[in-house]
Amino acid sequence: MYSQGEEVIKPYTPTTLDTDVGYFELVIKMYPQGRMSHHFREMREGDYLPVRGPKGRFRYQPGQVRAFGMLAGGSGITPMFQVARAILEDPKDMTQVHLIYANVTYEDILLKEEIDGLATNYPDRFHVYYVLNQPPEEWTGGVGFVSKEMIQTHCPAPAADIKVLRCGPPPMNKAMAGHLDALGYSAEMQFQF
Repeated sequence: MYSQGEEVIKPYTPTTLDTDVGYFELVIKMYPQGRMSHHFREMREGDYLPVRGPKGRFRYQPGQVRAFGMLAGGSGITPMFQVARAILEDPKDMTQVHLIYANVTYEDILLKEEIDGLATNYPDRFHVYYVLNQPPEEWTGGVGFVSKEMIQTHCPAPAADIKVLRCGPPPMNKAMAGHLDALGYSAEMQFQF
């Protein structure tokens, strides 16, 4: 895509699955000064947009692990949501999914209705814990930044048959890697999108 004469390439993770044939859906957070946001705001139904992919380094296979921990921040929820859906919508896959999803405010939570739907539809296999920096008054989730204690409480303990996925802003990814290392999760137990 070109913006002001300069090519703009922005990676997005579809929230649809490989089994959703003929289309894909994206979650796009609009930023006032975002170069892609401006272009998306100007698009109308029927407009074309060049895309390419897939480009990901992570390939999920059913039964790959006993459980996933997922640490997501902001729009980093999209690859987690895609993996969680692939696991949960396969009735033969008994993999457990434990998601910690951090945002600044309640209004910043992307895909909340869909994530809550997964928790409702798969209560024995999917667990979500929301964390907010600026929570509303009646908030029962986590407050502040994701801590080592939150990870210990809401993610599977380090083991050979678990993996913790993380995707968020660079400072969060760095902090989460430090927390996971300190808690005894080996490099093989971690993957960063």
